[in-house]
Amino acid sequence: MPSHKGSTFFIDHWAAITRHNFILPGALIEERFCESNEHLDPDIVQAFGGPRPPANSFLLHHGQGNNLRINRTPVLLIHGAGHNANIWADPLQIGGHGLLHFLVANAYPVFAITFSHPHGDNYLQAEQLAEAIRQVTMATGKPRVDLVAHSKGGIPARLYLSGVKKSWGTPYRGDVRRLVMLGVPNRGLDYSFRKPQVNYLIFATKASGPMSWERMLYLGQVVDTSNYSVYLNGSYPGQRQLLYRWDTKYPLEILQPDWWTTYYGGEGLLSHSRGIDPAIAEGGYLIEILEEAGVDKDVQIALLAGSKNDFVPYLGITSGPSDGMIFVDSALHTEALTSKGARLLAVGKMPVNHLELITAPLVWQWIRAQLATF
Repeated sequence: MPSHKGSTFFIDHWAAITRHNFILPGALIEERFCESNEHLDPDIVQAFGGPRPPANSFLLHHGQGNNLRINRTPVLLIHGAGHNANIWADPLQIGGHGLLHFLVANAYPVFAITFSHPHGDNYLQAEQLAEAIRQVTMATGKPRVDLVAHSKGGIPARLYLSGVKKSWGTPYRGDVRRLVMLGVPNRGLDYSFRKPQVNYLIFATKASGPMSWERMLYLGQVVDTSNYSVYLNGSYPGQRQLLYRWDTKYPLEILQPDWWTTYYGGEGLLSHSRGIDPAIAEGGYLIEILEEAGVDKDVQIALLAGSKNDFVPYLGITSGPSDGMIFVDSALHTEALTSKGARLLAVGKMPVNHLELITAPLVWQWIRAQLATF
């Protein structure tokens, strides 16, 4: 997969940010954006050359203070939905330090990827990730990298490491030593359908998240929200690929507005939803595909789940053990991961919520322990 480097930027926490473009088979694939999920960070927009970059483009961030001469496997950080690589540097956006600084201070060469679309198609993000890994191995001279993935970021990693691709795609090249997964929905999620109230929060604040309603009653008027939805005509292509039904294990929360019609489809008092099943189908049943495809046998895997459900005030999942967004059972689902012989290093759980899986120093220590294990 040919690649060439675009402009190089030197910004704050990063020694450099380089834009890379690569060739996708056929016509250039464009992903749908809306104003709520385009890139807003000025440095990211500058590096991409705009807020809505094409799907054959990604950013590679080089950690400030990287020691490339040390004999350690380089670490590539993979952000989750709605974020960019700066989540690893200043996660609370208050000028603080993050996992990036912790790992660099512990003599790890650290890199991070920013995907072209914050909620992008996971197959396309797997291509971006495969090329980012190649760039890191060339920059460091090391044959393999370690991946640390949060939330949705773990799914393109699984696609690449499992060799799952469409008619186009990069086969796994044996260039990953270890995969550390933080709150990754390995068995999918149903959050936007299980918590219908989040639709109001997303629409009112223009938050970067998918809606499960196609239209809704808002301030006395019926509003078309399909552009912000998780469905095929919405702007969240990678989110519908993550969907999976958990209602047979954990009951739905009947105090949520339009809880039945949101999950199963139909016209509610306040909204209209097509339901989770059509959305899963439009996502191509990716979670089921991954369930049949194990990670390469030479990759070592560590998983961590959060068990504190206060991720968003009043909107964290309360119907089962979760980090507020991802069920613990999903984050720690290992059967498919190991079906090809990949070795589990650790399966852990901590009293943190979904965001604290990035921000908590206790988690950073756990990550360091997994990277240091031989």
